[in-house]
Amino acid sequence: MRAFGLYDLLQTGYSSVTHAMVRALCERWHPETSSFHLPVGEMTITLHDVANLLHIPIEGHMLTFDIKMDREHAIRMMTTLLGMKGVAAAKACSDEYGGHITYTSLKRFYEEHLTEARWLEEPQSGRVGG
Repeated sequence: MRAFGLYDLLQTGYSSVTHAMVRALCERWHPETSSFHLPVGEMTITLHDVANLLHIPIEGHMLTFDIKMDREHAIRMMTTLLGMKGVAAAKACSDEYGGHITYTSLKRFYEEHLTEARWLEEPQSGRVGG
């Protein structure tokens, strides 16, 4: 544990944490925003918070890339791997620097796919030509 920098985790005690408190926090967790909605306001726990509370060293880069992805390569990947239309992929990349897409854009694209898939699975009865 010492070699990995996690020895302090062994010293962390949770004797004051009750089941009721854990249940209350679970009920107030909103995965859409990755935060707790408390009577005093919204609270988000960051990686920095975890490092300070548990005394765990946080080192290195969160994301590492072997190559810098340019806009054209990103558009090709979005159209090939995600099935995005070229115009939509180009729009997503134009909103961000270089070859990136925002989480919001990716989520919207995924939700559109789900809606379309649901529509395709619905019974075609009652429709003209269906």
